[in-house]
Amino acid sequence: MKKLSLVAVSLLSTLVAGQASAAADTTGFYVGGALNRVTVEAFDDSETGTGFGVYGGYNFNEWFGLEANLFATPDLGDSDVDITAGALTFAPKFTLQINDMFSAYAKVGVASMAMNVDGLGFDEDFTGFGWTYGVGINAAVTERLNVRFSYDVTTGDLEADHKHLNVNDIDTDMKQLAIGVHYQF
Repeated sequence: MKKLSLVAVSLLSTLVAGQASAAADTTGFYVGGALNRVTVEAFDDSETGTGFGVYGGYNFNEWFGLEANLFATPDLGDSDVDITAGALTFAPKFTLQINDMFSAYAKVGVASMAMNVDGLGFDEDFTGFGWTYGVGINAAVTERLNVRFSYDVTTGDLEADHKHLNVNDIDTDMKQLAIGVHYQF
């Protein structure tokens, strides 16, 4: 987590020092990718790992847009149990332009979640729907290229597909701290 924060601060500092004078385009379609530090809380326990994601959306104007985010983490858990988790989220996004380079945003929406627990003689899939919310800071590197630092929480009640664990459903929180890069069309 500290390494991800240091990378984000270093990258944003470099961007501020080398900022071009052209105003950033803040409307239209955008698409990008992110590197995430994901924490999954389930079964009265939490596991943390590195994940990845893709996101995209459409900004109708400089303050309102819609965004979809697909993220996954392939290897959570210890040496005995492997946990894979991910979600597809869809949310309205509200943006506050701070200046030509920086903006802050908040979003809240719906999510489709999935998790697989494999180990100690069982393999169980959990799926369900939930809610997502998040905040972030965006830096326009050029007129079209943006870097952002974000924190998102996705929460829901997931049901077991096969019920091997004698567990019908679990309350699950997926928290992700991410640094992303996207292109504004």
